[in-house]
Amino acid sequence: MAPRRTAKHAPKCSIRGRRDAGVRQYRVGCPQKAVAGQGDGGVGYWKDQLLKQQEQGWSSVDPDRMVCAKCFEDYAIQGFIRDCASARKCSYCGRRSKKPIAVPMNDVLELIGEGLGYEYADPAEQNPWDEGEYVFATMYSRDLFDEIGPIARNEAVHEEIVEAFGNKTWNEKDLFGLSEDDALRYGWQGFVKAVKYERRYVFLKPKKKKGPPDSDAVTPDQMLDRLGEVIKEVGLVRTMKAGMRWFRARVHDPAKEYTSAADLGTAPRKAAVFSNRMSPAGIPMFYGAADVETVVAETYTPTPDKPTTVTVAKFETARDACVVDFTALPPVPSLFDEGRRQLRAPISFLWSFVRDLAKPIQRDGREHIEYVPTQIVTEYLRHVFRTEDGPRVRGVIYQSSRNGGGKCSVLFVGNRQCCDAKPGWQELETDHVFKKRKKYSLGLVGKPRRLDYV
Repeated sequence: MAPRRTAKHAPKCSIRGRRDAGVRQYRVGCPQKAVAGQGDGGVGYWKDQLLKQQEQGWSSVDPDRMVCAKCFEDYAIQGFIRDCASARKCSYCGRRSKKPIAVPMNDVLELIGEGLGYEYADPAEQNPWDEGEYVFATMYSRDLFDEIGPIARNEAVHEEIVEAFGNKTWNEKDLFGLSEDDALRYGWQGFVKAVKYERRYVFLKPKKKKGPPDSDAVTPDQMLDRLGEVIKEVGLVRTMKAGMRWFRARVHDPAKEYTSAADLGTAPRKAAVFSNRMSPAGIPMFYGAADVETVVAETYTPTPDKPTTVTVAKFETARDACVVDFTALPPVPSLFDEGRRQLRAPISFLWSFVRDLAKPIQRDGREHIEYVPTQIVTEYLRHVFRTEDGPRVRGVIYQSSRNGGGKCSVLFVGNRQCCDAKPGWQELETDHVFKKRKKYSLGLVGKPRRLDYV
């Protein structure tokens, strides 16, 4: 994060012009000089310009200055230029085309100004002033652009933008409250602490606090519903298509052999005696991975001088099902993406949540504590959470903790819902008198693969 500075006084304005690549630019400030030949009318023009630019928060450049998409790094600004291009030459990189490729730089500055105003504000609007300086830290425009990250590829364009916003000072909005991102992040941290060390089974009941309530905070009893809202808002509920294949591994003694879905599918209840990332002991679920390398990494830990066999089976889903796919999390949108910047906070939070979800945990006895938060989240998604259309989700897809690029799944499928795939297995129904339903959800396809480790 860029260093922040405390600004005690706003800099004085001045009119100055300069030539860059043969084109005159203007920086408008206090009307100390009139344009030659315009007399009092020139003073009036500059005064109008000053008032306009004080209101908009940035200084206009020569209206003939055009800029193309290739001068920028930010995808939202690139898209804006391509959509609105009206000129065939870029004034900065010199690129030409038979088709329009550039827009007035002033249009881009306006877009940038609107984006900055979404998360940052003028300190004079809310920052208290005490003994000649602002109470909360502020930063100049150059520091702000360093904090946001690279916007322009072209150095001249970058400097043009920084100069247009001048020595203006900024601070984050909502100085006296939590941002949405921080509220969710601190809420998750509070939830983790509560369910691991304080209240594991009755955390849904609000805990009484002394003093005035913090309206921005997300309390442990609210966290699961807020997480559900964010998942839907970002669009992480996806359809897992019928025929999707997941690999599942079983580690066992080399003297034994397993070949059936009953042995290689979800563990029976009586065998589910260990706590796992998404499920506590006694509540079995189907854990799988998208490839053999990942499923072996997730299940097998090499032990010196101990021969071990890992049998890998391939299962296929019987029908379409809704899942929460944390691997589909998009990048945090640009501050200048008018259509998606409202998702910056929830997506930023979800990235930190996903890292927490997939972090490696040693099986040293403490996993019974460390797995509790993700087990509760999974149980919420399985039994309480509903998609926009109403149905429940049937599983969660997440990133492997042991194989960085790997994809894992936990599907809410019991042992009896796994079968050896035979013709028509997907359509078989239960024999229940009152409620018919599909009997199987996963079918074992092909021959299991045996991997022996010496």
